[in-house]
Amino acid sequence: MPLPPSLAVDVGVAEAFFGELRARYDGPLAVEPRHARWFDADVDLLLTVWEVARVAADAARVPADAVAGGWPATVHYRLHGSPRMYHSCDNDAFLDRVAEQLLSAPTGAWCIFDNTTLGAATGHALGVAERVR
Repeated sequence: MPLPPSLAVDVGVAEAFFGELRARYDGPLAVEPRHARWFDADVDLLLTVWEVARVAADAARVPADAVAGGWPATVHYRLHGSPRMYHSCDNDAFLDRVAEQLLSAPTGAWCIFDNTTLGAATGHALGVAERVR
């Protein structure tokens, strides 16, 4: 679930929300925060406790945004292209690193390419799919 950039985490509210959600659903979950407070160690621990992955995104709004966090058993990437969001093409070394991270996830991995303006998303997705086979 992508969150708005203005939504700072309230740990008590997040704890209650994830508790209610986990009472109803035990499958994989990922959250895509955009506010810097979501990348603090106490929030990462909260996500780990509730088995919620934190999405790794590019272009990253804060440095930790580029790294998957939270529940380590699930890895989720949402890649928009960098440095120019939706336009930039990722290089082979970057796609290699993404494939390695996806392969290292013990229970689940997702990767969404959203750099669609110049059509790079499809080629990147196919390239990563080939790397993880």
